[in-house]
Order: sequence, then structure tokens, then C-alpha cells
Amino acid sequence: MTETEPITTNPGKTLGVVALVLSIPLSLVGLVLGIVGLVRSRRARQHNWWAVAAIAVSFLVIVAVVIWAATLVWLMGECAELGVGTHVVDGRAIECVAPAGS
Repeated sequence: MTETEPITTNPGKTLGVVALVLSIPLSLVGLVLGIVGLVRSRRARQHNWWAVAAIAVSFLVIVAVVIWAATLVWLMGECAELGVGTHVVDGRAIECVAPAGS
């Protein structure tokens, strides 16, 4: 009879799954949990594709939010200079509306 290796559990798998679930609505939390889960799995010399996926998705969401915020700030600056109405800037139409309560 041969002796089999003991079945070991992946200590970071649960964190990886939770991180992937949170990677879209709470991307910064998902990124941190994904990194922690990946580190715990690597210490146990196991793969954790859940954590890797969570890190990738969280990173992409954070990049998308930063691009969206930068575009919004740029648009707000353009509308502050141009005023209320529809304007054509570099061949693109920009519609500027009055702030709420004005």
C-alpha cells in the first residue's frame, strides 16, 4: 500500500473568491483582498487563479474610473469656459447645461 500525500487546502482561495466578487463594486477592497489571498496561497506554494483574476479585474476597474473622472473634470473645465449651450470643440459637439439650482 502506498502512502498518499495529505490533501492541503488553499489558504488564500476564499479571499480570492471574495476579492473577485468585490472587484467591481469595491475595486480597491477587491485589489487588496486579491493581493492578500495571492500572498497566502504563494506561501503555501499553491496557485490561486481567483486572486489573480480579482487583481486584474480590480486594476482594470480602477483604470476605467480614473479615465472617466479625468474626462469629467476636463468636460467641466471646458463648460466653465464656454458657458451654457451646445458648442463645437475640435469637431465634437459638447452640450453644457446649467448647474442644478441655478
